[in-house]
Amino acid sequence: MDAYSFIKQYSRFYLDSPQDPISDEDFNNAGIPKTLNRTNPGVEEYITEKIKKGIFDAQSFAWKAGKAAWKDGHFDYVKPLPDIWNNGNGSPIKLTKDSEAFTGEEFDKYVSGNPIDVKGYNFALEDDRRKLFLKIKDTYSLFNYGTVYIINQMFFLSKGAIPIYDRFAHVAVKALRMGKSPLEVFVPDAPLKNDHPKGKDRVNKEYFLAVNNLEEYMWLLNEVFPDEIHKNGDIMFISRELDQALWVYGHAIRKWPFEESK
Repeated sequence: MDAYSFIKQYSRFYLDSPQDPISDEDFNNAGIPKTLNRTNPGVEEYITEKIKKGIFDAQSFAWKAGKAAWKDGHFDYVKPLPDIWNNGNGSPIKLTKDSEAFTGEEFDKYVSGNPIDVKGYNFALEDDRRKLFLKIKDTYSLFNYGTVYIINQMFFLSKGAIPIYDRFAHVAVKALRMGKSPLEVFVPDAPLKNDHPKGKDRVNKEYFLAVNNLEEYMWLLNEVFPDEIHKNGDIMFISRELDQALWVYGHAIRKWPFEESK
């Protein structure tokens, strides 16, 4: 796979930059919906610094939940944040099902009061990735704080050595591996954080569908983009640019590479 051309084609649709507008024709030619929830360059730069420093906080969560904005040169929250703290589906984050929802300030205090020490974890080992998932799941036993947000936390704490997970990126790399359009492959929503293989019953306490899903995604990335994994010795599993391109391509309705009309 020509990673350079793929990234060049799709990553530009990720950022919503007034200085680099993209025409409707370009969207149509690439098969990208114009309604794509694109990211402000200021937010991306700000969040990238957090990734590099291994910082997970309320802003890191808000970014993954699609609630991050850029206002007057500073990171800001899209409402209803920072009032009631919701996940990306709009469900309130709570201590328990029946408790009151966190406000942004309360969530930030919860994160500060429940630090996750990642020293001693080897992020290159599947077993250590599973242990870190379980550590966060058990420590952050919050209602509506699910699989995608736990892996997001792993992503920040590992400085990107564990890739962030998104279903659209999974669709993209699976389509590339199978030589199909993103419209021709299926990736279900991420499993619940407590789901196990073989149904709801726990066959082995160490195995969770969420971890299996992450490992499959990482395997696909390695299969399709072997030269992009920890490229040039980078701690990040894949670059932000490749992650952006995959997320965009997962929304596409045209197969890459484009087949010219005969």
